[in-house]
Amino acid sequence: MKRIPYITVLGCIIIAILISACGEKNIKNNLIIGNRSSEIISNIAIQRIGKTEIRGSNLKQNQHCYFDMGVQKNCIYKVEFEDRNNKSTLSNEFTCDFDKEKLVNINVLKDNDGKWEVVLN
Repeated sequence: MKRIPYITVLGCIIIAILISACGEKNIKNNLIIGNRSSEIISNIAIQRIGKTEIRGSNLKQNQHCYFDMGVQKNCIYKVEFEDRNNKSTLSNEFTCDFDKEKLVNINVLKDNDGKWEVVLN
């Protein structure tokens, strides 16, 4: 009888981990990172003054991660990720405004020559 609660708790923890691999899309998440390459990217991080948010999950083609950047004017931040195949870290720095109504989209692309781009849309 004591094993049933432990199994239930373990199941809930596993489900929570699977759901939280990338931020959930909801009203407060106002920065979207999208993988538009055919490669898998991982260790996606947003760095800004005093705060670093990291999503360690693997982002496949056409998948997205969502971040809550709060309400900020002229926010300077860096988007960083790892090319899973080459084990190299790539990044780009951006400045933009964040509020509750506007979504900021950033896409990660890789061209035919193997050059990565991180583009603000």
